[in-house]
Amino acid sequence: MKILAIIIAFYYLYHLIFLMIGLTLNRKKEVKQGKGENIFAVFVPAHNEENVIRESLASIMGANYPKENFKVYVIADNCTDRTVEFTNLAGAIALERRNDKKRGKQHALAWAYEQVDLSKFDAVLIMDADNHIDPDLFTILDYELENGHKVIQAYVETKNPSESWISINYGYTYWYMFRSVMARCRLGLSGWLAGTGVCIDTEIIQKVKWELNTLTDDVEYTCKLLLHGEKVYLASNALVYDQKPNDMKFSWRQRLRWVRGQTQVGLNYLPRLAVMTFKSWLSGDIKKTLITFDALMWVPMQLILLSSFALSIFLSGWTYFLSLIITVPLLYTLPLLAEEVKIKKAWTHLITASFFWITWIPITAYGVITHGNKEWFRTPH
Repeated sequence: MKILAIIIAFYYLYHLIFLMIGLTLNRKKEVKQGKGENIFAVFVPAHNEENVIRESLASIMGANYPKENFKVYVIADNCTDRTVEFTNLAGAIALERRNDKKRGKQHALAWAYEQVDLSKFDAVLIMDADNHIDPDLFTILDYELENGHKVIQAYVETKNPSESWISINYGYTYWYMFRSVMARCRLGLSGWLAGTGVCIDTEIIQKVKWELNTLTDDVEYTCKLLLHGEKVYLASNALVYDQKPNDMKFSWRQRLRWVRGQTQVGLNYLPRLAVMTFKSWLSGDIKKTLITFDALMWVPMQLILLSSFALSIFLSGWTYFLSLIITVPLLYTLPLLAEEVKIKKAWTHLITASFFWITWIPITAYGVITHGNKEWFRTPH
């Protein structure tokens, strides 16, 4: 029991250090823009997204970037609504996919990469069908590509933080997460892909094949990149606005998919990452050792969460939940201050953060137990 407590304490202290470093960084410094010479292929996986696709495409197509230097492809994945029609009206290119056996974003993207000649592009940009972008997104990514970054994660903001107490809790999570990722990148470690706002040099796509088999393509592809000696860079001023669930039913299903996928990735990649960490350490490659060790501290987070919950209940009983009422809102206050968040509900809804965090416990337990379920279900927008 004492050994488990030490492991959990080390895990939380490890991540807390990155958060504290991240809180000191100034994300909103002067935006650096490139020359606009890189050519982007933008891929937008969509399954029956007629409600949001028009506004999303208008946002992307209206970017402050030479129009001849990016093309937008909407992957109409088994669509039965007007997604294709609205895509064509917006001036984007619809790629219609019909496959009832392999459904899901990871399979749709793999198929799309085979339909488009990627050699004509310098980089691909993966966006969700509900996303809006900052007009300078492409110019910032262009700058980062020019400066040698091959895999770039944009900073994902919550598009609808004031819609409900659930959507704002996604905002808390993402502000917290990206502050930690900022610190990692500043220290020379790798960031982590976040599913959307993902920019990848086409040479990397050829080197590290998009052959993914879990429910969390972002986490899995990050692990594949690390095993191939690549890492992710966070462009903290490249903004993508992502719509979050606003009710518990769809939030529960989305997070359940995340936990299942994270567990699937852990089972498949943790042994290989551990071997790479050990080999890198033996060879004296300290940088690679630290990068892959950091992955070992990220991937099994759901198991640490469950262990922490069980141990806390064992040691302190139900007073553990009382402590969460105080500690979780206080912890989330820190990134809110660092981000200079002025959204009123972000502050008034902090009291709900503890309950939202507690809902992770049954979701995580059930997700780990049922990790073999690879059924993909979309989040309605």
